[in-house]
Amino acid sequence: MGLIEMSSEQKLIKSEVKKFTNAELEPIASDIEKDCRLPSEILKKLAQMGLFGLTIPEKYGGSGLDASSLSIALEEFSKSCASLGLILVVNNCIVANLLTRYGSPQIKEEYLKRISQGGIGGYGLYSDTEIAGKTNALIAEKDNLHFSGRIDLVLNGGAADFCIIPVKSERGIVLHLVNRDAAGINYVPVETMGMRSAGITSLEFQGVKLGTESCLVGEDGGLEAIQRAHDFAHIGYAAIALGLTEASLEASIKYAKERRQFGRAICEFPMIQDILAEIKICIEKSRLLVHDAAHRFDKEEGYGMIVRIACLTSCGGAVSAALKAIQIHGGYGYTKDYPVERYFRDAKSIQLLGESPVDLRAKIAKELLV
Repeated sequence: MGLIEMSSEQKLIKSEVKKFTNAELEPIASDIEKDCRLPSEILKKLAQMGLFGLTIPEKYGGSGLDASSLSIALEEFSKSCASLGLILVVNNCIVANLLTRYGSPQIKEEYLKRISQGGIGGYGLYSDTEIAGKTNALIAEKDNLHFSGRIDLVLNGGAADFCIIPVKSERGIVLHLVNRDAAGINYVPVETMGMRSAGITSLEFQGVKLGTESCLVGEDGGLEAIQRAHDFAHIGYAAIALGLTEASLEASIKYAKERRQFGRAICEFPMIQDILAEIKICIEKSRLLVHDAAHRFDKEEGYGMIVRIACLTSCGGAVSAALKAIQIHGGYGYTKDYPVERYFRDAKSIQLLGESPVDLRAKIAKELLV
């Protein structure tokens, strides 16, 4: 008996997602990535399957599933298309999580039900890095604020019905909800190295009204709310990376069996076998960490350090595995004729979309030294 035991419900989730991705996603993953296209027809099917609201409580129309079940679904999705895995992470781990934890009854009723019915929420990544020439202005006018400026990276921006955006004030960070059709908002596509069909955009604001009714988290709790959401997202990112590592191994085994040199398949060469074994070791190590992190998160048992370790290990492993897969493919690994170059770009992107590896290590060390 292994350390990871899935419930009958989780086995069903894994089976249904695998069936769907093999039939619907695998055949188009390469094409939509090349075109930087959000596949609207696939998004509709994901909504019908209830995947946008997997972690939303049942009373708001969601499935009410835990982090462990979500990570199983994400792992399977990301073997075929990590970009769509990222959309699910943002919807469930960040947007729905923030709404559930901090939303007023009115906000929960409106926005959580909107997601459960197939809506997509966007999330603006907060950065405290100052860039020369970049200014965001926040002007108070009676009971309202008017925001002008730019958020450089908005996850799910290309398909979002609404967004949660961080706004820096003199006293802290405020999280506001803005609807897609709000006056003064412009979504600008962003050319990314990886995750090219995840709908990542930037967001420009020109005097956008931010009233008290749109405030999700006030100045005194914004940074804490962002960290809580990122903790959950780290589990999602790690599950995506795990799926990418498995995809790299499957592609490498297939190619190594087919490619022949010196009269025999290259899978017979000890060097190739050693590389395949290293990738497999990485998969098993990452899977244990991902499920341990998800389990602790579900039980609320001191999960902060373990989710960061899981994210670091799984994302770093995905980058390493993709590079090894490219090495096995030789010169073909650098062409778009084979998927391993996409796995590398997606793996590197997921490693950097959340907190950087340096920041994650710093937080682990800080917790150790308390």
